Amino acid sequence: MKLYYAPGTCALAVHVALIWAGDDYQVEQVVLGSDAYKKINPMGAVPALVDGDSGVMLQADSLLKYISNKYPDAAMGGPEGLLGEQQIDQWLAFLGGDLHPAFWPIFRPARITTREDQESIDAVQTAANNRLHSVFGILDQHLAGRDYIVGEQRSIVDVYAYVMTRWMARTRLILADFPDLLRHFERTGNDAGVIQAENEQGLR
Repeated sequence: MKLYYAPGTCALAVHVALIWAGDDYQVEQVVLGSDAYKKINPMGAVPALVDGDSGVMLQADSLLKYISNKYPDAAMGGPEGLLGEQQIDQWLAFLGGDLHPAFWPIFRPARITTREDQESIDAVQTAANNRLHSVFGILDQHLAGRDYIVGEQRSIVDVYAYVMTRWMARTRLILADFPDLLRHFERTGNDAGVIQAENEQGLR
C-alpha cells in the first residue's frame, strides 16, 4: 500500500495503522491543495491510499477501517461482534464528524467567515475554542477509568483521537485540563507504531 500524507494531519493515524498491520507500505509526502496532488485527490486533502489496483481511496476513517479489516490479525479493529463494530463506527464518526470540523475555524477561518478583519477572525476562533472544549470534554469523560476508547486494547479509534489531540496545541485549550484525555494521549504517544510514524513524518 502507498499512503499520501502531509505531516501531522489525519494521515498520521493511517500511517500508524499501516505500521500496526505489519506489512510493507510506502509513504509519499505531498503539498496540500497543490495542482500536482489534486491529480491524485481533486479535493487536495490527505490522506489518500492506493492498494494495488484499488485506485485512490480517500477519507481517514474509511481507510482506517479498510486497513483494520484487511489485517484482522493485527487486532486494531476493536472488540469482535456487531456491538464492537458499532462502537468503533460510533467513535470514528464522533471524531470525524464532531471533533475534526470544530478545528476548521482554527486552521482555515476563511471557510467559516468571509470577513478578514481580526475582530471577526477572533470571534469565529473563540466560538471554535468553546466548541472544542465541549467536544474534548465528552471524550475526556468517556475515558474516565478506561485505557482505551473502545474495548480493552488499542484500536484505530485511539490513534485517530491521538492525532486530533495533538492539534490541541494550536488552540487556546490546555491538555492538562482534560486529565483522562491527557493520560490516553501519553499512553498512545508511547506506542512503538506511533513513534515510528512520527519519526518517518519528521514530527519527532
